Amino acid sequence: MDRVKIPILSAISGALSGKTIGRVYFNEAVRGVVPGLSGRVLDLAGGKSPSYLPLLPNSIELVRTDITASPGVTKVDINEPLPFPDKSFDAVFLFNALYATEDPSRLAGEIHRVLKPGGSWYLASPFVANEMPEPHDYLRFTAEGLERLCHSAGFSSVEIVRLGERATAATQLLHPFFLFNVIRALVYSLALLFDMLIPSSVKTTHPSPIGYFVRATK
Repeated sequence: MDRVKIPILSAISGALSGKTIGRVYFNEAVRGVVPGLSGRVLDLAGGKSPSYLPLLPNSIELVRTDITASPGVTKVDINEPLPFPDKSFDAVFLFNALYATEDPSRLAGEIHRVLKPGGSWYLASPFVANEMPEPHDYLRFTAEGLERLCHSAGFSSVEIVRLGERATAATQLLHPFFLFNVIRALVYSLALLFDMLIPSSVKTTHPSPIGYFVRATK
């Protein structure tokens, strides 16, 4: 399984702007999929001003949704059937919100339904993370669990990459203690270095990432 790699300069830049190390990894993963985006894209549970919004190409038709309506954002409850016709989107985003759904399998099936043949579901899901009741937090998936979820919903192929490892995951959890951005910049750099020192066998057999980034293709 591949891993998202972030340059130390990107980590430092993210730290100085106040981002968590997990957010830096996530944004880097989004940058990696942007070149392949086109057509009509559904963003589920994206919120009012997601950090990835400026990274997306202007050429796509982005349909933004969240549990609460706001300017440019339509109210959609991911715990209810999605209010869109079959095969109506080229791609679907569900970023850091799978844990808030009461029935992940049902939601995965709904996402598969609204995707066109050959369309992609882009999913980010935390693994080593604090609880985030927004408004609810029910679960954490392993990579194997995410793969099973996607295949059970009917997706033909599933690609999963890990975001971070032990040191960066610990840094993510300890983020509230780093009161100044300059301290974050130093800690992020050290965490990336410590992750590199972890034996490959340990990373393979007992991974401890901050989270996962998934592309499932219909």
